[in-house]
Amino acid sequence: MGGSSKQVTGYRYFANFLLFIGNPIEKVLGINFDKRGWQTPLIDEQKNPLSIGEVKLPNLYGENEGGVAGKIHARYGTENPDPIDFYSSYLAKNDLPPLAYPYQSYLAFTGLGTPDFGGGWVGNIIGAAHGYYNNAFYLGNSGYMKEMLLWVKRTRIRNDGREQWYKVREDGAVVCEIGSRKIFSESELDVSGIVAEAKMDTYRFVNNYTYKVDETINNISMDGNISWDYELGRIFPNRVSKKTGFRFIYGWVPGGVSKVEQTAKIKGNKDCYVRANVTVKQYGEKFNLNFTNGDKVFIVNKTEYPYGDAALTTIFDVVFRFDLGLSIKSTVEGVYYQDLDIITQSEITVSIEPVPRDFNIMVDNYDINPIHKIREILTDDTAMKKPESDVNDINFMKAADRIWDEGLGISWSITEKSCLEAINELCGHIEAGVRVNRQTGLYEMVLFRDDWFEESEIHTLAVNKIKSMSLEIANADEAINQLNVSYYNREAIKDSSFSISENASIRNLNGRVNAEDADFPYFMNQRNAAVVAQWKLKQMSSPVWKGSFTTAEYNARKWNRYDLLKLAWPRKWQGEITVRIMKINLGTGTDVSIDFIEVVPYSSQLWSDVVIDQSIDVGVQPPLACPYEPFEMPYYLVVMALGQRQVDGELSYENNFGLVGVVAEQPQSNSLYAVMMTHDGTEGEEWVRAATINYEPAAELDQIISRTSTSFTVKDSAAISGLPIGTLIKCGSDWIGTPGEWMVFQGIDPYTGVVSVKRGALDSLPQAWGIGTRLYFCGNDVAYDSTEYVAGEEVLVSALTTTPSGMLENKGSIKIEMNARAFRPYPPANVKINGNYFPETHVISNDIFLTWAHRNRTQQTGGEIIGWFDEGVTLETGVTYSLELSTAQDGVIHSAINIGLENHTIPSSVLLQNKAHKLKLWSVRDGFESYQIFEHHFFVESASLILTATTDGSSVIGNTVPIANISVNVDESLRANMRFNGSSISGKAEAGSTITIEIQD
Repeated sequence: MGGSSKQVTGYRYFANFLLFIGNPIEKVLGINFDKRGWQTPLIDEQKNPLSIGEVKLPNLYGENEGGVAGKIHARYGTENPDPIDFYSSYLAKNDLPPLAYPYQSYLAFTGLGTPDFGGGWVGNIIGAAHGYYNNAFYLGNSGYMKEMLLWVKRTRIRNDGREQWYKVREDGAVVCEIGSRKIFSESELDVSGIVAEAKMDTYRFVNNYTYKVDETINNISMDGNISWDYELGRIFPNRVSKKTGFRFIYGWVPGGVSKVEQTAKIKGNKDCYVRANVTVKQYGEKFNLNFTNGDKVFIVNKTEYPYGDAALTTIFDVVFRFDLGLSIKSTVEGVYYQDLDIITQSEITVSIEPVPRDFNIMVDNYDINPIHKIREILTDDTAMKKPESDVNDINFMKAADRIWDEGLGISWSITEKSCLEAINELCGHIEAGVRVNRQTGLYEMVLFRDDWFEESEIHTLAVNKIKSMSLEIANADEAINQLNVSYYNREAIKDSSFSISENASIRNLNGRVNAEDADFPYFMNQRNAAVVAQWKLKQMSSPVWKGSFTTAEYNARKWNRYDLLKLAWPRKWQGEITVRIMKINLGTGTDVSIDFIEVVPYSSQLWSDVVIDQSIDVGVQPPLACPYEPFEMPYYLVVMALGQRQVDGELSYENNFGLVGVVAEQPQSNSLYAVMMTHDGTEGEEWVRAATINYEPAAELDQIISRTSTSFTVKDSAAISGLPIGTLIKCGSDWIGTPGEWMVFQGIDPYTGVVSVKRGALDSLPQAWGIGTRLYFCGNDVAYDSTEYVAGEEVLVSALTTTPSGMLENKGSIKIEMNARAFRPYPPANVKINGNYFPETHVISNDIFLTWAHRNRTQQTGGEIIGWFDEGVTLETGVTYSLELSTAQDGVIHSAINIGLENHTIPSSVLLQNKAHKLKLWSVRDGFESYQIFEHHFFVESASLILTATTDGSSVIGNTVPIANISVNVDESLRANMRFNGSSISGKAEAGSTITIEIQD
């Protein structure tokens, strides 16, 4: 009898390895695996994490090809770098001397290591034993490491690791480093939907014993082998407040050193910059605070001041990218001797707001100043090896300042190129030249700008000093009037191009285009390439004089290449023109031959057009984040998913249960679906693949709509033009404090594009919505998590886009709090106040007569879906109504419960004059209130009245109602200036003025 056999369906590959970069660098800003997105999972050689130090992308290449996972350590080519542990062990095992590779930068890829306290990490996403991932770096399922792009920064140090020449100037600008600046728009600063979460781990070290204190919602639990030995000391977790990062820990440490570390982490799901006000209050002898978020945290301001009993309060004003989150780590150390003394008391509170629109912030597009690069080529031992004393530093500093001000930074990676060729290419990028001064013998930079030379530095030459002249007109017949410009697009990780045309020249040639190429491979953005291309096109499209002349003028031997000369030649032009000396030839005897070209002013106007080429991207398109909205499903959708008999049976057994649904919009054409991932928030539990999300048609509002609007315009009506009438629409979010709304599609006008809907369907109420609100036309069939959650549970939901090349990494989630929505009665609909919808005012002498329409949760599961403004149906069994009328100052002034009718009268006697009132109306059944509550604010006034008065400078004559209290101060030097404080009008006016005031509050 044969034994059982196993079939191998695939392998996963792991390895520890080194990846060498080269000479010393400053840092590695990111790694891009197979062009699937930049990651910054690096730990530098000083053990300071640039990020979390780990990469966990097991599905980066797709569900079949796997991904990458492990730790990446960076060594930057210092003199004595720490060796990587696994490599040191390998060398020692083979009796080889330890090597740390000084002055060489490299990356080391290792496994994740043994998780602290047995935490694990991969879970069911990969479905393999944790040990493999702990011991070596996960390469994927194909047996080889896919292509990696490295984003390497070296701007503040030189090629040999020394500090950069002329690093910082007097005003604090880092001249050697140029970064692009950006002003953020309103859309990028939208922080609606940000979900802030805080998680803290506190570690306590006493006499080399380590304890970990884990915080849960209401208590502190202690894990690990905790010794309660009297002599080793004790920890007494006292309490944890609701504030982020606030913790008291009492302890008894007999003569020991105590160290407490706290980390508060804030996460979000928006790719935008936000500003945080971080306030830290702390006690202790030593204190340190670190912000960790790659290099994407910018401390704008920091203030410190004492706060009672030796406590120090520090306020940090920081700006950071919210999609990656911000970790705030505080460390307090001290020596304590007293029994039950406070070891540490520290408080971290964080408030988040969007960055103002005019807030400029440096983004991470680091470039080196090309002047510094040219100087490095001249002086570096691996290049031209010129002594640094051969460089005119004052001149180079002037050039570096000018280029920094112009923002013309460059980035490059050179494998093999001659020094002169490299310098010429760099000079071509910034319209400059390098020369050796004939008098000083020093290298100098000349920038081809109108104001580079002072007027006193420009040479002159008398006409009678010129022995011979040879002239021609450059660009006379075939002037270049278009440049086809190429540059490297850092954001897109590819070469990009655009064209720039000189309109006047094209018209002069009857529309004929004479084009030429201009390559800027070291510019990383279109802006720099466009600026310099404009300058070049201006020269190429302008007819100018060029030629050479011979002179015996003695001073001409002292001139230098690129100097300016005012040149007169009456036979060809009147007056003088300014020319640039391009070459000086010392002939026999006293004669000097000068080659020149007429200078085209850089400041003159160029009537040009820049046309960006839209190239076809045939490369791999990585998964993009999809817009999505999770929500607890209403009773109707739960019935559509499970069937009414099953749902009613489940609710009769457990009325608290509910399901989580989600709708999503397709973010890209090569994605057919997204994956719904859920997490119940329990620490140590894994994310669960809950469902496959089929994308829904979506559109954005193109106008503001009120609660009574039943038609509106959207930005992309074509996407929804073919949908059937009766399609359910999910509008707004249920997870940011404002309840969402369900609408019912009623059609779209083919001529105007106006969409007609029913408002406030199912258990929702009509809401006011702003421009840009996304509508998901999802119908009855939505993706949902089949797990049954109960009221009070919080569920994290992510929608991960899938493509043939991979699955989106889970970088954020949206939290849904369960409220037993499926069991709750529908709220009252079609609410009117004295026959009107949502009136703004009410006269105090009138009663308030409320009417509304019944809704029935169990009845409204078939046929046409009813809107909020439709007529009523049979009231659901057991449902009654409750209401409250209140003011902010007086609280509840009228209430009623157990109303079984469709109307209620609020007597005028309870109303309060000249105050804002809030009316709340809701339904109740079996102790459960409706999921949404009707709420409306209105102002109660005495009456609408007209005040007419005149003044003669000393008195006021007029008419009004007796209830008004009017006082007027007359000042003839002032115009009318009236104020109303809620009960009286006072003010000043010129003599003879007529004052007419209409009071409508």
